[in-house]
Amino acid sequence: MKVRDLMSYPIATVRPEATVLEAVLRMGAEKKGCVLVARDGLLKECLGIVTTSRIFLKVFAEGRDPAAVAVTEVMTTGPLVTIDLDASTREAARLMREHNIRRLPVMKDGALVGIITSKDLLSCVV
Repeated sequence: MKVRDLMSYPIATVRPEATVLEAVLRMGAEKKGCVLVARDGLLKECLGIVTTSRIFLKVFAEGRDPAAVAVTEVMTTGPLVTIDLDASTREAARLMREHNIRRLPVMKDGALVGIITSKDLLSCVV
């Protein structure tokens, strides 16, 4: 099975100037567990990813106001670990295990086109 068969799209995004509160509202509206941080919606310029677990650890657990914290303060940066649209789901699982992550942005020709999660992978084995 290929990543393209299980990935989710469209991708929920926020601008780097957004607050954590805006990210949480976007996640709720899109029913997603994360948002990608991108300049002006340009998915080729993805700066990072914000997950619900990062928000809990970096904002709520520290008693910070989500309306006063920028997503850039809590996002995971770095080069993001990504996977190609035509890669196998086995490769996606290997990358997630190797990097200890639960979400992989999916790329096609250098642009983000979706996201695959560990939950997506579990859906094909149950």
